[in-house]
Amino acid sequence: MTFSTSDLTLARLLESAYAEWGRLQPSSNTNLVETQEIAGGCALFAGVASPMTHALGIGMSGKLPEGEFDRLEAFFHDRGSPCLIDLCPMADLSVIEQITLRRYKIIEFNNLMLRPAVTSTAIPLSGAATILPVPPHRHKEWCRLITQGFSGSTTEINEQELSLMESLPSLGDTFFAELDGIPAGGAAMSIHQDVAMLYGDATLPHFRGKGIQQALIRHRVQLAAEAGAQWVTACVIPGSGSHRNYERCGFSLFYMRVNVAREW
Repeated sequence: MTFSTSDLTLARLLESAYAEWGRLQPSSNTNLVETQEIAGGCALFAGVASPMTHALGIGMSGKLPEGEFDRLEAFFHDRGSPCLIDLCPMADLSVIEQITLRRYKIIEFNNLMLRPAVTSTAIPLSGAATILPVPPHRHKEWCRLITQGFSGSTTEINEQELSLMESLPSLGDTFFAELDGIPAGGAAMSIHQDVAMLYGDATLPHFRGKGIQQALIRHRVQLAAEAGAQWVTACVIPGSGSHRNYERCGFSLFYMRVNVAREW
């Protein structure tokens, strides 16, 4: 590990990069996604119960001004959603105090994994998968594959989540992983403030266990290094297959985010 888990400056950089990614999401063509800069970060609404609906990077710039937390909650409340926050453990204590006073509930933990982008040797690719950028005419195909990969089904699909993904204006760089010319998985990457964020990793159920995700991770790390990024990061569920695959690709735990929510 080439970073300190007590590095507040680095934590602020990473949380700021995620918040910046969120700010890029509003679409001029649809009302599916709305964002607002707030509490030093970004609140993002993509529909009630959507996994994308949450606040990112809040409380990383110091004590919150009076009334700022009320404004944050109002953003979600006015749209009929619980207030959901992805909380960095190094956020200002004023955020912790408000979450405690308002009786938020923990709903999930996420490990923020990190590694340097630049390495002294070439990053070995793994598996037989071929990684290809997604051309514009295959964007819908990629969105469908990712939605199916997350759902664990190749026959049923959440049409609302599919429509949301197709409408996002800033998914970043997207990739297919193919086996023998057949799309087996996919993923995405965005670079902001010298931080490459990896996300959207999904493998179709019948292709799992073949090194698809590791190939996608290593390919994106290599691209991040070539693009001049300093850090590569991803958020994973603790103890999951993604957690293990990112560790196998040289990532270490920087900190655990606590996802909290307040129902109305």
